[in-house]
Amino acid sequence: MSFRNVALLIAVFLVQVFHAQSGHILPELAAKGRTLHEIIPTDWKILLKASGDLNGDGVEDLVVAIEGSKRKGLTKIQLSERDTLEFKPRILGIYFGKHNGKFKKKLQSNTFIVNHDSPTMDEPFKGLQILPNGDLQIDFYIWRSRECTTWSSHEYIFRFQNRAFELVEYKESVTQRISANEIYYNIDFQNKTLKIITETRNEDDEPEYEETLKKFELDHLKTIQSLGKPFEWKFQQLRI
Repeated sequence: MSFRNVALLIAVFLVQVFHAQSGHILPELAAKGRTLHEIIPTDWKILLKASGDLNGDGVEDLVVAIEGSKRKGLTKIQLSERDTLEFKPRILGIYFGKHNGKFKKKLQSNTFIVNHDSPTMDEPFKGLQILPNGDLQIDFYIWRSRECTTWSSHEYIFRFQNRAFELVEYKESVTQRISANEIYYNIDFQNKTLKIITETRNEDDEPEYEETLKKFELDHLKTIQSLGKPFEWKFQQLRI
């Protein structure tokens, strides 16, 4: 293993330790407020926001992902003269709208909105939306460097039920850089099915598809809070 790779692994470990030890210093989002200005802490910026009816009460709700400024909470690790890792803390906030016009906080996660873990990594946080049926969708895209052999997209869909935001569907697409082959995973946690579609290229560069459907057992659905952080739950052959 090269010195650069060793240094990168050490840096990622140190950042994980830092967040484990200093997570309590992240601000607590306001319990309620009428506007984003009242909810978001000073010197934090909005990465993405979405509005819609999450709990089916006919009142518009709010989801926001925010990031700390460089002056507060920045973790900076120097790998070499050219490479520096900078980690600004990120927070996911979910607020239910009330008939009086205010928003009341339902959930805060200081870990679910992932950050870079390498100086060459593309921005991993790509999407946040409330779907027409009220489900919450959060998207990530993982491309660590121009030299990597694969890149992947990840789609989490949560539904507010049983007084929590439960993971009801997960989609992952993995692309091989050299062959351009792709594998698609679609997990329906409600119906306990895993669909896998493999797309390969034949000698004439035409796509060929193979689809499989698997059933699985699951005692209970994961939630935003029980997942904690994306890509750490080992399920089937995936890390969700």
